[in-house]
Amino acid sequence: MSHDARVAAAHRGGGLELITGAGPRAGYITGRLRHAAAGPLDLPAVGDWVTCDPESGAVHAVRERTSALVRATRDGRAPQVLAANVDLVVVVASLTRELSLGRIERMLTLAADAPAEAVVVLSKADLVPDPAARVAEVRAAIGGGTPVLPISTVSGTGLDALAARLGPGVTGVLLGASGVGKTTLLNALAGGERATAPVRAADDRGRHTTTWRELVPLAGGGVVIDTPGLKLPRIWEQASGLTSVFADVEALARGCRFADCRHAGEPGCAVAGAVAPERLEALEQLRGEEAWAEARRDEGARRRRKEATRRSHREYRRVQREKGR
Repeated sequence: MSHDARVAAAHRGGGLELITGAGPRAGYITGRLRHAAAGPLDLPAVGDWVTCDPESGAVHAVRERTSALVRATRDGRAPQVLAANVDLVVVVASLTRELSLGRIERMLTLAADAPAEAVVVLSKADLVPDPAARVAEVRAAIGGGTPVLPISTVSGTGLDALAARLGPGVTGVLLGASGVGKTTLLNALAGGERATAPVRAADDRGRHTTTWRELVPLAGGGVVIDTPGLKLPRIWEQASGLTSVFADVEALARGCRFADCRHAGEPGCAVAGAVAPERLEALEQLRGEEAWAEARRDEGARRRRKEATRRSHREYRRVQREKGR
């Protein structure tokens, strides 16, 4: 008889760590499930609810997801499910580093595509003299729809506000670059001690600690999926997320006098005076990346068609030679 379980970790080769009604246990993907899957997106990912054999740990099916944090990959390879059934995406950046607003916006596109709510956490607030100014900078850059919380695990600033969003039944996921303090933050939320790496004194950068995604229960009843440091997702492959993150700009643009307004000084522009210049620069840069990627995709498709034609001609000549023998 099969029972429901949740995937706490998924390893290469199909090995799984499951949370069942009887406690944690090892699991694996059955050959039948692997054969029936149309691609990697159909296989169990961290956060998935699955049906499994309670004795052997064999996973027979993946239940329908309410959301999925999916990252596109390069060169036509299948997209990757970072986390499933996520309610809240926690984008973590460190106040002790130069803030990469572009990185934050890209992380928010992943949340919008899931779809899931998002919150931006600015860690190490105790180590900077004026965290409020940095918070205002980020809020202006990303628009007013996403909460921005300064947090210090040393003084406790902001921890209660974040913990309140991760109450019973809520699944969160931590996203951010290596060394921004995700594991330290998770320690504070979970009420336990997970391994952290020391900070390099030269540049105040933490070292990469988490090496795979895993689901961690929190003291308040929710769960959080911890992730390794995430490389920048390619925003042009997250089209709906891009539209969502810049929804305020798109809405204002409908009031521009000209349909092709670039919001760069054209008469009758409804955007330029209402949106921070840095935000418009980010949008313009990302549009440029999108156009560049589209050109690359077209060129790649042309090369693949050309190679397919060559293979077809080579095969035809081989067949004709065989016939002539």
